[in-house]
Amino acid sequence: MKSALAFLLCVLLGFASCKSKKSQPKSKLLKSMSQRNELEKLSEKLNLNISNSDNIELYRQVAYWLGTPHQMGKCSKNGIDCSCFVRLVVQEVFSKNLPRTAAEMHEKSNSIAKNKLKEGDLVFFKIKSRKITHVGVFLKEGWFAHVSTTRGVMINNLSEAYYNQYFDGAGKY
Repeated sequence: MKSALAFLLCVLLGFASCKSKKSQPKSKLLKSMSQRNELEKLSEKLNLNISNSDNIELYRQVAYWLGTPHQMGKCSKNGIDCSCFVRLVVQEVFSKNLPRTAAEMHEKSNSIAKNKLKEGDLVFFKIKSRKITHVGVFLKEGWFAHVSTTRGVMINNLSEAYYNQYFDGAGKY
């Protein structure tokens, strides 16, 4: 009888010691899996490698607008211009109000060097003009989101010949 009681006590202690190990709560594990799935989907949609260290809300906003057609002076999913796109993204992600036009954004931003660009900074272009005519929002590794007059909201790289030719500076707020 004593040996059976001792055996039962050992079994109970064994279960108790297993239970005392901390395991990750299901909700935290599900959140982690959900975030990994979102990062994979965003990476695929935007054709960029997005990680936990990136500003996920910035990439969510760009993904939301991606493909929206260009329409000068408009500001909706039916049509949007470059400055409105940048204004809406910066407002939503960084809670900062920007001026309405690309030229005004350029004039009122704090100039920064191209090699110092960080997520959310602005990139400015003089496309076949002497004044700023285009603006985009910097993402990472040379990539920026903007509104092309022919292809709508899209992502390009500053090193591409076209954008490199017309690049005229960068700024932050």
